[in-house]
Amino acid sequence: MSATATASRRSFLKGGAIAAAPLAVAIPAAALAAEDYKARAQRLQDQAEIAALHQAWLRRQATGADASDLFADPRAARLDRSIHGVSADHAGEADRIEVSADGQSASGRFATLVELRTELPRTTTLAQMAHLQGGGVVRHAEKRTLHASYVKRDGAWAIETLELRAI
Repeated sequence: MSATATASRRSFLKGGAIAAAPLAVAIPAAALAAEDYKARAQRLQDQAEIAALHQAWLRRQATGADASDLFADPRAARLDRSIHGVSADHAGEADRIEVSADGQSASGRFATLVELRTELPRTTTLAQMAHLQGGGVVRHAEKRTLHASYVKRDGAWAIETLELRAI
């Protein structure tokens, strides 16, 4: 065999190895991309389920219905007694829902309008008359941010805590 024939065989083999190398890398990369796709799809599904849970809580707040079954601990369903209603503030910041890496807990921030009731002190005659006639309450609305934490139990999301913070 001549030196040129040996050199061309080596270059052919090197070229084949170089051509096959991307295939060896592409297969694990494709598997990783599929796993990443599944994780992203699950995170989006979790965010949609949490948003639906939040909307269910808002609807129950608006109608005065019991919302304790939406909570991981039903005792956490109570809000401050001065809060008369909570609704979404569509003119406020966009809702933010962040799911943890393990997919078992999440947090959310929601712009809300809160209707507050403040009872008038019964120290004046006018306030006493208002109370006797079924009034005696001053109502006003405030923009607040609802900070919520969620937990996933038995494959379903539940509200863990809610906190309304002044903006």
